[in-house]
Amino acid sequence: MFKRMSLVVIATGLIVAVGACFDPPPVFDDALGIEAIPVSSGEAAGTFALKVVSTTLVKVPVLGDFAGGGTNYRLVTRRHDEAADVYRQQSVLCGGFNVEVAGVTTSVPEATYRAVAPSTAEVVEVSDDGTYHQRDHVQLWGLRNLPDPLTTPLPVNKDEAQQAPHRDRIFDMDGDGNDGITSIVSGAVEGEVYVIQRKTVTTTGIVLGPDRMVGLSVNTNELVQLGNTNVLLDRQSEGSAAPHPDPKRSWFEEVRVPDDFTCDDVMGAEDAGLLSIRRPF
Repeated sequence: MFKRMSLVVIATGLIVAVGACFDPPPVFDDALGIEAIPVSSGEAAGTFALKVVSTTLVKVPVLGDFAGGGTNYRLVTRRHDEAADVYRQQSVLCGGFNVEVAGVTTSVPEATYRAVAPSTAEVVEVSDDGTYHQRDHVQLWGLRNLPDPLTTPLPVNKDEAQQAPHRDRIFDMDGDGNDGITSIVSGAVEGEVYVIQRKTVTTTGIVLGPDRMVGLSVNTNELVQLGNTNVLLDRQSEGSAAPHPDPKRSWFEEVRVPDDFTCDDVMGAEDAGLLSIRRPF
């Protein structure tokens, strides 16, 4: 909230300054082509279904460049911290998928997504003009007990992963007898790949009233392969791919849902018309 001083002449001829409060005009986001619909402080608290699309550029030897990446779906619970005038939130990963790259698809069961520990220290800032910014979302796949989930260094390769302190932080997250998580590779090359991964997500955009937020996402993936069942898969995978040069191909949409919404409900939110199938801007 900003203050503007006005000069008022009263009957005696005395000039006095009167403070007047006003809100800044809603931001028009040039990247999105949409004008925000600002909300009052605290109005963006509640429960939300969130879709985040990440698009990468994958360089495949001989074949060239391909668009890679994938989509995550999350259930978000957000409260307003009045003292700091920010929102504190946690999000639960409900499911997702990766796109096919050069005839190869990498996937994990939905149960593996849901085995990722909730991200509990996320911060959201909503400005008076309707600007939205979320930070500190982290997903730890096959990792636990990191001193700092966001910044603790990970091993650089599978050999270092077997050394302290990394070996004590790696576990069989999906319970199939293999350290880390098991990714299933199908298509032109087939097999299983055992990996650990840290993924972070930052989202920036605008609010469209208290019930919907849209904008762009920036994702980082730190991925280490621990092993595989096919020598052709003996390499670091798409986790090291570069961000796609078109930032609008990585985006998010968040919509308010009832407080008793479940992950199953989130995964049905597109079919129910709550979340957009295609980019909504």
